[in-house]
Amino acid sequence: MPGPGTTARNVPATSTRRVTRETAADQIIEQLRTQILTGALPVGAKLPTERELGLDFGVTSPTVREALRALNSMGLIEARQGSGAYVAPNLGRIMASAMGMLLQLEDVELEDLLGLQSVLNFYAAELAVTRATDEDVAQVRERAEATAHCATIEDVTTAVPGFIVALARAAHQPLLDALCGFLVTLLVQLEVTSYRRTSAQFWRSWAKETSQHRIAIADALERRDHAELRTALTTFHNAVPAQLKAIPALRNARMSDPALAPLLAKIVSGR
Repeated sequence: MPGPGTTARNVPATSTRRVTRETAADQIIEQLRTQILTGALPVGAKLPTERELGLDFGVTSPTVREALRALNSMGLIEARQGSGAYVAPNLGRIMASAMGMLLQLEDVELEDLLGLQSVLNFYAAELAVTRATDEDVAQVRERAEATAHCATIEDVTTAVPGFIVALARAAHQPLLDALCGFLVTLLVQLEVTSYRRTSAQFWRSWAKETSQHRIAIADALERRDHAELRTALTTFHNAVPAQLKAIPALRNARMSDPALAPLLAKIVSGR
């Protein structure tokens, strides 16, 4: 049965109103966005059909589709083939969208990205020492060891961010998880793109050589040793992320560079 104040289609009755044609899509976006973020439309709720939304808001189907596409791009809903649209807030995608725009608008440099990633990794490790479950620790170790067995560039671009994401998740702090996931994916993609003509053998060797630093972090986390973990992370950051600054194409890279726009767009969209 629908809860108090909601219709059978999960849209709160009090929030539905007619909108003007000039701002129809924007107003629909704002109303549905508010309902999702306040929980009035809960995660998993199915949205009304395009026709039903059109009748509710007094607009045409193309206007409704425009609004739904925007909500999907924001990461607030997902379309399921043959089933309709559902509320499915994706914090990682929402964070990526906001961060991608911020990096471009503020003309952020590579040095700033590396510094922020380092701070976040140390914070994640600090929380993980006391919050990580045995399953979390096992995931961090599994991801660390996976970087020693990469066979392709695709393996590298999956395994390397996967390790940082596993460490962040072990901290059980969703905002930290989303930030770390976005940043490490961006940094790895920047490196791989800059070395796009480098052989797969180079990446296999690089991932294997640097895996020792990730495994040392996993060892320290497993022992719940704060001091050892900080030392392992310091060694990791001196040997791995910092090497990005040695790449000529990235030494003075700024996120506002039009050449980097397609890469940011790809990461934001989750492709």
